[in-house]
Amino acid sequence: MARLQVQLVDDSGRTIGYGDRWRTHRVKESPDGPILGKRHVGITIACVDGSGRILVVHRRHKIFDKVWTLSGDTHPYRMYGRLAVESLSQAAERCAMDDLGVGIANWTDSLVYTYSARDPRDPRYCENELLHVMVAKYNGPLHTNPKNASGLEWAGLSELAKESMQDLRKKPIDRKYAPWVHAMFASPMAEVRNAFGTL
Repeated sequence: MARLQVQLVDDSGRTIGYGDRWRTHRVKESPDGPILGKRHVGITIACVDGSGRILVVHRRHKIFDKVWTLSGDTHPYRMYGRLAVESLSQAAERCAMDDLGVGIANWTDSLVYTYSARDPRDPRYCENELLHVMVAKYNGPLHTNPKNASGLEWAGLSELAKESMQDLRKKPIDRKYAPWVHAMFASPMAEVRNAFGTL
């Protein structure tokens, strides 16, 4: 299997190198407390139907398993020994094909924010991302990959925002949604609505 690297960034979002995709997600203990991996570029894709609903999926993954996320999650990858790294759109297109079994080419980089979180189910792992929300319209059939997702639903933006706020009152281990979903709704709601074209 090809070893993949993710794009490392500083606090301003400038690329500072590349790191192994698994080592980048490891928590390191230090005298000052845990260090949540290395900041890197990630994407979450969001398929929006003709009614403005967002496809959400029940995630299957080594990190943050069995939580609900948007339509899929990945990183722009670079293979070891190569110079080229995927574009955000290429990564989004690959994610849609891998997770949902559909070819979607017209992705819009609609919202960008940073967040970090430790996985409460396996505290060896974490996320520390400059996350791009990639949005596309899609109304067709889906062919979910059971290795990556165990269920899917269509939900309205307001419904998701309300559930996210309620979810945050729970302990991390009991939360329904992924931490990057909570972080998205921590952005001003006008920005979130604009990102999904629902103003």
